[in-house]
Amino acid sequence: MKAPDPLFIAYWLGYANQKMIIETLPEGIDVINLFSLSLDAEKTLQNLYLTSNGMSWENILSGVRVQQQRGVRVLTSIASAVQPKISWNTIADPKSFAASVYELVVNTWGLDGIDIDPEMGGDVPNDTFIKVIMELAKYFGPRSGTGKIMSYVTYQYYADEQLLKRCNACFDYVSLAGYLWDVETMIHQFGLYAGLVGVKKLLIGVQPGHHQPNSLTDAIQLSQWQPDNGLKGGMMLFNINIDQDFHYTRQLIEALKSTVQRN
Repeated sequence: MKAPDPLFIAYWLGYANQKMIIETLPEGIDVINLFSLSLDAEKTLQNLYLTSNGMSWENILSGVRVQQQRGVRVLTSIASAVQPKISWNTIADPKSFAASVYELVVNTWGLDGIDIDPEMGGDVPNDTFIKVIMELAKYFGPRSGTGKIMSYVTYQYYADEQLLKRCNACFDYVSLAGYLWDVETMIHQFGLYAGLVGVKKLLIGVQPGHHQPNSLTDAIQLSQWQPDNGLKGGMMLFNINIDQDFHYTRQLIEALKSTVQRN
């Protein structure tokens, strides 16, 4: 992946009550993550949750094409399924799973990669999960040679430490999803994770207006903040659907890009 420097990522929620057409997302976003597809025992991936609030998969893909024509990369996030429970830790055949994901995501849907969401109800990634990542790395991420992206999102250091140590080279970048962290905690966590993946491929994640949101002031501060040992990878915005007028989004993009230009 030839990534912009720095990277700005936005998660778009197809199931959100705040309806938002993908075509309308503003300029300055480098990667859009469709949130999210779920693991499926028979079909590998299923989009029932993503399309559960009236957005058809066909219309979603139509919007994806518009953004791709603008130069935006569009990924799908992949998460464990709740009903029935299907976990990254229990995928029976990692090799065939990875091949099937590539066939669906790239050859069938024409997307630019995948984002791994490891949340499994408190379970820690096991050797099966790591094998899945290694197999996916043959098709996605910097090891694959395909130009297709593979990213990872995390907020539980104790759970993801071993996987990131072993699989860091498989990911284009890693995002921190500590939306409830204050600025001081986020910077501390960034330092911990940077010890695993490096500062350059680590992104800070924020979320507007939901539960205990990251205020725009704090989010701008995090966008402008840079570690002492190099520039961070960029910023990630979860649930752009909440930001209906894109004021929050545009302010973060401006803060992030202008800070790096000054450096």
